[in-house]
Amino acid sequence: MLERMRAAEIWIFLCLIVMVNVAFVSGIHFGILPDRLYMLGRFALLGGTLGAVVLTFRGWAGVMELLRPMLVWRVSPGWFLLAVAWAPSLCILFLLGKSWLTGTHVLVPNYETVAMPKIMITVIIASFVGEIVWVSYAIGRLSKRFTTVVACLIVGTFWTAWWVPIVILEIGVIPDLPIGGLWVSMLGVASICGFIYAKTRSGLVVLLLQITFNSSLLVFPVTPTSGGVPTFWAFSVFYLAVALLLHVVFGPRPLLKRIA
Repeated sequence: MLERMRAAEIWIFLCLIVMVNVAFVSGIHFGILPDRLYMLGRFALLGGTLGAVVLTFRGWAGVMELLRPMLVWRVSPGWFLLAVAWAPSLCILFLLGKSWLTGTHVLVPNYETVAMPKIMITVIIASFVGEIVWVSYAIGRLSKRFTTVVACLIVGTFWTAWWVPIVILEIGVIPDLPIGGLWVSMLGVASICGFIYAKTRSGLVVLLLQITFNSSLLVFPVTPTSGGVPTFWAFSVFYLAVALLLHVVFGPRPLLKRIA
């Protein structure tokens, strides 16, 4: 019985973290828990739940293993450059296309929000915890059973499910986020994170990728509040399409089904 549960560790975690987050966000929304717990508490809960699950099934050695990808820094500098340039480049390219199609100037960056230390600290913490939980752990483990693309799509779906109660109750999140668009967006985020992690095995590179992505959403008008819901949908589809194109062109292969 225990061995079967160990084999299902990743599925237990993915289902558990969604349920735990529903309970946590609901507690904040209905006043059971103080509001001050929300900003960093959700990420502490995310990392803490993963740590508890791994500790239960694999002990302290498994917990320490979660941090190992963050020590991988000896990779080609080109990967670090890609990680930093990826999100802002796609935002600029997308907005230039929107400007051309609509005949209006929409490439208007806003750096005020990212200049706030409190906001950037939250972005860094969220990116750090997210890399360990969703990428090096979840995508990394699922990639042992599925192809990288399939692992990314599975994780992107659960990642979206983690966000759903936050979006529905509108607690500390960008207003007017369509859940369908969010799902497409998270599939794109998971896909590019999974691609870079599969190529480098470096949590540091993925961390930089996530910091610049989360910052880019605050700088460029591609969210529902800054660019409108249709723009968010279009950008999410664009982001996912380009990420999947990288998998198609550069691998890793096979793409959808492992060869027995």
